[in-house]
Amino acid sequence: MDTKQLEYIIAVEEEKSISRAAERLFITPSALSQQLKNLETELNTRLFVRSRHGMSLTPEGNLYLSGAKAMLAVKNQALEKIRFLEQDRNQVISIALNRNFHTFFRTYIESEFENRFPYIGLQPGLVADTSAKEEVLKGNADIGFIIASGVTASSLESIPLQREPLHLAFPRRIAESLPPGYSFESLVKALEPLGYLSAPLAMIRNADRYYLRCAGLDPETLCYATSYSNLRKLLNRQFAYGVIPAGFIDKTDTFAHVPIRPAAYFTLEIVFGSSLYMTPEIRELILMFLRIFDRDAGGKSMLEALEHG
Repeated sequence: MDTKQLEYIIAVEEEKSISRAAERLFITPSALSQQLKNLETELNTRLFVRSRHGMSLTPEGNLYLSGAKAMLAVKNQALEKIRFLEQDRNQVISIALNRNFHTFFRTYIESEFENRFPYIGLQPGLVADTSAKEEVLKGNADIGFIIASGVTASSLESIPLQREPLHLAFPRRIAESLPPGYSFESLVKALEPLGYLSAPLAMIRNADRYYLRCAGLDPETLCYATSYSNLRKLLNRQFAYGVIPAGFIDKTDTFAHVPIRPAAYFTLEIVFGSSLYMTPEIRELILMFLRIFDRDAGGKSMLEALEHG
């Protein structure tokens, strides 16, 4: 059925006049009358009656009108979705990534997303460790991936991917030298003569030093670990202390460790502008990250993926 006939019956019912409806539809009154006659013939029923008040619907016409409006609504919704899809075909999602996230993105996300949404362009931008949030704030990127120090800008929103408590790791002999039930303060004092093994990712080194100072330590860096796996190996040599996410500590490790105080966390986050229009494709991109980080035992493996460039 020609959907124009549906538009014709709606126009006639609303205008109560063939001539006014024809003017609104940009056709001649005779052409409109013929279209209505054809439709009534097709349906084998009368849709309108004429009266001194104009054109009015028959009971059958009222029933047909409600169906016509529903059918046109479905058509218009479909057309709107098609127009939106055509606009999306030219969409590019820009993503701010540091070197570690860039490797992770290429390995776990890019090809799967492009297979599912071949009409969307992904534009991953490699930025300095601390610049992803700034790139989103400036409008140079739609999405940024950061190891968080806390998102404070009101124009940004964030979604945590992973949150790991930070532990203070130290030689086991230090724990054995302290009395049972020792306080965190006495542990801090015992660690003062030792050197500090710095975190592998530049973006969290300053944060770790801040947490240590809050705990009462003024760390003197002996060396910088190249990865958290490397940091574990150094800590297991029992000559210095360091800060490590709990998810990286293995039951085979020989060093002692306690949660750092005040409590602190290693947090991976997605950040994006509050005004970002969340298209289905952008939402799915974010969900892909969330699903990967939510896999069983995924947290540790994802952290390992991030630390290797």
